Amino acid sequence: MIRRLSMTLLQPRCYLCDMPIDNLQPFLCLLCQQELPYLPHSHCSRCALPQAKNQLQHCNECNEQAPPWQQLITCMSYTLECQYLIKQYKFAQQPQLHRLFSQLLIRTIGNKVIQDHYHLPDALVAIPLHKKRQSKRGYNQAQLVAKELATQLQIPLIAEKKFIRTKNTKAQAQQTARERKDNMHNVFQVTQPISANHIAIIDDVVTTGETMKAACQILFTAGVERIDIWCIARTLAD
Repeated sequence: MIRRLSMTLLQPRCYLCDMPIDNLQPFLCLLCQQELPYLPHSHCSRCALPQAKNQLQHCNECNEQAPPWQQLITCMSYTLECQYLIKQYKFAQQPQLHRLFSQLLIRTIGNKVIQDHYHLPDALVAIPLHKKRQSKRGYNQAQLVAKELATQLQIPLIAEKKFIRTKNTKAQAQQTARERKDNMHNVFQVTQPISANHIAIIDDVVTTGETMKAACQILFTAGVERIDIWCIARTLAD
């Protein structure tokens, strides 16, 4: 509450170091922006995990057993600073942070378009929350980012009612790798036709990728031909 009053009535303060901010971006000071755990330049374009320089575009693991999506685009690794920001966003009633994360993702995607000739998708879709969890939180953090990306990049956003979560599963962060996989069995449903051939799924964090695999499976069944993943952060060790 104190931070919200400060943002409204006083000069904004950096979420990480608490110093006053005098730049146009009202969430982080310039130094903390520069020191965010941005993803290393040398990483696999399919899973976004780091790999040695001069390796092929995909890592050995993805060449041997590729995930169902084509590319995973993320701006940060899920280290302590990033964890703090995302937990503030999701669990501390700070929905305005979607603007910070959207800005970071737009910059990352823009670099991908310029440097790698990346083709933007036909549509975006957010990973859905179960209605009980969304009601408790008050918002879907992935949906807020997806809306901002759709507006800024002028890409259609698939309506929430078309892609839903049918089970109120346990939080993935509380599960082992095996439990995460079992936890996501038959958890999503497409309720109306989706006409886009190439879509990007928006989420906050990708860890083992089991949530994304489950989402891809149902979306492919619905007729989508290519899926990319856009997320705020990627854990570098499952």
